[in-house]
Amino acid sequence: MTAKGVDVEVMNTVPYIPHLAGHLSAKIKRYAHIPKQEHYDGIKVYHPKFLRAIPGSILDRLLFQLTGLQSRMVLAAMGKTVDLRQYQLIHAHNLFPDGATAYLLSRKYRIPYVITLHDVDQYNSLADKGMLKELSRKIISHAKKVFVVSNRVKNNIISQLPEQNVQLLYNTFYTEDKQLQGRGRNKKIVAIASLIERKGIHILLQAFHRIASLNKDYELVIIGNGSEMESLIKLTQQLNLQERVTFRGTLRHQEAMEELANASIFCLPSWDEAFGVVYAEAMSYGIPIIGCRGEGIGDLVTHLENGMLVESQNIDELTEALQYLISNVQEAWLIGNRGKESIDNLHPRTFGGKLLEQYEEVLSS
Repeated sequence: MTAKGVDVEVMNTVPYIPHLAGHLSAKIKRYAHIPKQEHYDGIKVYHPKFLRAIPGSILDRLLFQLTGLQSRMVLAAMGKTVDLRQYQLIHAHNLFPDGATAYLLSRKYRIPYVITLHDVDQYNSLADKGMLKELSRKIISHAKKVFVVSNRVKNNIISQLPEQNVQLLYNTFYTEDKQLQGRGRNKKIVAIASLIERKGIHILLQAFHRIASLNKDYELVIIGNGSEMESLIKLTQQLNLQERVTFRGTLRHQEAMEELANASIFCLPSWDEAFGVVYAEAMSYGIPIIGCRGEGIGDLVTHLENGMLVESQNIDELTEALQYLISNVQEAWLIGNRGKESIDNLHPRTFGGKLLEQYEEVLSS
């Protein structure tokens, strides 16, 4: 957007964590030391604090119900350092907490806002009870436009508001242009994900185990961290794959993209996936991808045309898909190339123009 002459500032709420709590883990330490304000690629980014607790805990559920109150507190704090009246348009991402903050800011200063729903979780769904039931409906009804990143997200919300008010706007992605001279010859399968159950890494490990003896020169690289890390490492040992599987942990985006750009296959058999930007990132490098049918990425992928889709939690289908791409190198190459071509309209250079058109339409109405 900045390349198209739009002045952009970002407000990214982060959990409030005292500095003294930073010794609990490296992740908590990073959160505890996030500055109130920073510049990212020349864009000013504000980090107001939200009270959170352990996800899923009773306290966290209570704090979530207080999103409206916390959003008012955020605006009060921001108003002391920033002239909030300066903005012409607000683009909120997720219903809570960003949508709530945008709604309150719009009410106070009459600034129009649009909202993008990125998932089907509690942060992107209309509440059916509790303190957020009325607020969630006000957020949606007062938004000038409601964008959804996939048909899966659209189906989650469409029964509760007019269909003409909802527009599909697939996520963009950021990858650097690279010369992929080694693509397809590195014999490396890559997965990038938070290591939680629904990402299906345990399914991938079992499928890889079935093909490992037939393809002794292939390796599996898993990038990411999460609650399932320990159990996945144990499963790898039980399957006697420790010499063939590498857990890289959390990598900076650039490092993760380096691994991805040198892969021959990207595989993420996850379910409850609203979109999955990492699929688009892999496709942008011409890497053939494997995802699951019925998930967000299914909007963009036609099986065996520009990617492969399998039934979620189906080890047999995933095994067959992996072996197909390994055994049919030329076809895998063509699938990867067609995938790259098929998502060209999601590239930032194109996506920015489409988004700017939406903004101009709102401002001119």
